[in-house]
Amino acid sequence: MAFVQFSGVSLAFGARDILSDAALYMSSGTKAALAGPNGAGKTTLLRIVAGVLPPDSGDRAVQKGTRVSYLAQSGEAYSGCTVYEEAEKAYGAVEALLAERDGIGSRLESSKEGDDDLAALIEIYHHLDETINGSGYWRRSDRIREVLEGLGFKPEDSGRQVEELSGGWQMRVALAKVILENPDIMLLDEPTNYLDLEARDWLEAYLQSFAGGFIVVSHDRSFLDSTVKEVYELWNGKLSRYPGSYTAYEKRRAQELESLFKSWESQQEEIAHLEDFIRRFRYQATKAAQVQSRIKLLDKIVPIVIPEGMKKVHFSFPPPPHCGRIALTLDSVRKAYGQKRVVDAISTTIDSGSKIAFVGRNGAGKSTLMRLIAGVDTDYEGSIRLGSGITVGYFSQDVADSLDETRTVEQEASSACPTNLLPGIRTLLGAFLFRGDDVEKPVSVLSGGERSRLALLKILLHPATLLILDE
Repeated sequence: MAFVQFSGVSLAFGARDILSDAALYMSSGTKAALAGPNGAGKTTLLRIVAGVLPPDSGDRAVQKGTRVSYLAQSGEAYSGCTVYEEAEKAYGAVEALLAERDGIGSRLESSKEGDDDLAALIEIYHHLDETINGSGYWRRSDRIREVLEGLGFKPEDSGRQVEELSGGWQMRVALAKVILENPDIMLLDEPTNYLDLEARDWLEAYLQSFAGGFIVVSHDRSFLDSTVKEVYELWNGKLSRYPGSYTAYEKRRAQELESLFKSWESQQEEIAHLEDFIRRFRYQATKAAQVQSRIKLLDKIVPIVIPEGMKKVHFSFPPPPHCGRIALTLDSVRKAYGQKRVVDAISTTIDSGSKIAFVGRNGAGKSTLMRLIAGVDTDYEGSIRLGSGITVGYFSQDVADSLDETRTVEQEASSACPTNLLPGIRTLLGAFLFRGDDVEKPVSVLSGGERSRLALLKILLHPATLLILDE
């Protein structure tokens, strides 16, 4: 059976323990979610399992022949390949086996009956041949098209250069390659981030029928409930396992947290009483023995740690400028890409204070319409008019890619911060869960979720009367 396991694994960044004596076992039957607060180290753990990042200590073992594929949150740097050509690279390992088989075949042709290694060569040749034939390599063209279509690519997209695609679509290419590799173990870091409903449903069905094992990080509860049978939680360097669905994990975890909070409150009361007694009677000779007794009790108390990372983002929108009743008017708006019209004669009026969701199948034009309204794309027919006093805040799908990776979190937030808010920038960062040393982190090391939070904060620092939020 294919498996990956590690035990006694520890890793620290500076003074912070990311993993402490952690253990994990994954086999071809594992269907697990990896949960934990933002910044807990979920991406780091996946990189260790994948063998990309060595731990400070501990053992990692992989069964011989086990194929492990890893989807990172950030995509690769693509250049010079079409979508189809890039997807076909998933068969690189099989092509290496093909070359090895053909090399052995050449040796067999020149061998003579009675050669010492003839039987061994024949056995190796047949083993390689079976592996290649069982990999689906000879049917790869159909399989590549099937997977690309499932993830939302149209037939004509196969010939497009990957570097011309948005970051979200490049991530779909990366996901397609992981699926096409047909590994024994898959490690998926936020695979649904850039998927629309149809592509998400396709991936869900694929994972439900996947014969191998996987561990996935996702904030999509419905997706996780439909695909996983156990949950690993990473918090404060500790890795804990919860059997069952993601919803079952959340219920059990909520009960544990409620019990923890009650214990913490009780402990805080005890500490307060002890400290109050010590403070009141410290200098009274008649109470000296009792004071010393309480000091010893206080020293023996092991503080209960409340999960700081479990806190949610707390943010109050800055007061928007005064604006008129009408926020936006669209009149016969049309947008086409070549012969394909993606926005066709849309006319509508949106009032200030409206809260609207754009839904539709992949390629329906949701992101295109948002770009038109935001003024990012001005190549269209018809008219789009903002109401009196309307200012736009636009969060695009790939806005996190525009962050300056040479800066720290605080420097990047400060670069977009109005002068009057600069003195409180650390408080604002704290509201978005960047606390303590987190503000000194380079943007380049942030997880996908952290990058999105930082990008959203930058947008919300400027009062807007019309927010356009794409994924």
